[in-house]
Amino acid sequence: MNPNHWLTVLSFMAIATVLSLAAGWSINKEILPLKSIMAYSDAQRQFLKVWVNVALIIGVIVPVAMLIAFWEQPIARQFFGLYLLAVMVQLVCESSFSRWLCQSIVVIIGAVYTGFRIWQVWLGLHLVAYSQPWLSLLWLVLLFWVANIIMLITMAFPSIFPESEENSGNPV
Repeated sequence: MNPNHWLTVLSFMAIATVLSLAAGWSINKEILPLKSIMAYSDAQRQFLKVWVNVALIIGVIVPVAMLIAFWEQPIARQFFGLYLLAVMVQLVCESSFSRWLCQSIVVIIGAVYTGFRIWQVWLGLHLVAYSQPWLSLLWLVLLFWVANIIMLITMAFPSIFPESEENSGNPV
């Protein structure tokens, strides 16, 4: 299975969308025991404002620049085109599902798409002989998505987990 093939990417997006809808609906109906909103501290909110801007630059603008630079190479054009298609679908799903279902669904969608994106970029590194500056930028993109999954695990997921009775201060 190749994450830089049309059928794989379209299949992934369809499955991710259905799973996201099911998770959002389950959170909304209190079937899945997760918070419907993210409980971030002020410091975490400030960090996330910066993080989103970094994501825009490294995760979107750099790949767009690389798509333009490698437009004449069909394999690279397909890779960057599919990468950006997955980013666009992720953003549309996060935006619409967080308004329609619950805000915390962005954490689940972000984790699913970030995992796929890491796989996609890792294999994309090996598709073309990139010159050193471009190769360095693509490695930067990969390292950013690895950092993003770490951020999701250490900050975003804990913000949507329900507080245990031990942590909430309620007597047992």
